[in-house]
Amino acid sequence: MSNNEVVKKYWNFEKIVKEFDEIYDNKGGIFKRLVNKTFRKGMRERVALTLQECHGRNKTVLDIGCGSGRVSFLLAEKGMKVVGIDYSSKMIELADEYLKKYIVNKSVKLNVKFMCRNFMKNFEGNKAFDITVALGVFDYIKNPILFLKKMRNTTKEKMIASYPAKFTFITPIRKVWLWTRNCPVYFYTKNELKAMYDSIGIKNYKIRKTPDGYLVVANISQRKK
Repeated sequence: MSNNEVVKKYWNFEKIVKEFDEIYDNKGGIFKRLVNKTFRKGMRERVALTLQECHGRNKTVLDIGCGSGRVSFLLAEKGMKVVGIDYSSKMIELADEYLKKYIVNKSVKLNVKFMCRNFMKNFEGNKAFDITVALGVFDYIKNPILFLKKMRNTTKEKMIASYPAKFTFITPIRKVWLWTRNCPVYFYTKNELKAMYDSIGIKNYKIRKTPDGYLVVANISQRKK
């Protein structure tokens, strides 16, 4: 079984999907909420930073690895046209369910749609988006350069991606936790990120530190083919 198939299998377990999604609401018992507060601070911060970087009503956004659509909804609420994709069918089912509830409860129609797609295998990126977002995606990508290249070729203006750091107190804990669930995970240093972006010709970028990793915001002045 390939690395991609292993990760896909992991994220299609209904129990894992619900467990991950509950982080946003900090649900569960006292212990679980404490763990979320301590170890998921980085997730909440990278979302906040991403929202700060995304400006302009009617801008088109591709949310890669959108999961249950939490970030996609926040971007759409800013007036952006969002497409959320994820290769976990369970995640997309949950996102569609949330979208239906959102429309009923708020009587507002967001410009967002969700699709079960593998970005590298069955997503056509020829029609470029103004902004592409990949939060919590590179954690599971064995060959990040190819993924970054396709992101660049799908982006008109700005690429935003998060990366887990190699040297934080949470790194060994996360390694062990995912190892027990047979899910590979990859970590990065700041110098490795610089080398990656430089290698594909992206020079205008900034690396922002978060509690558990980095958020890289790259400005694309010209699409490369």
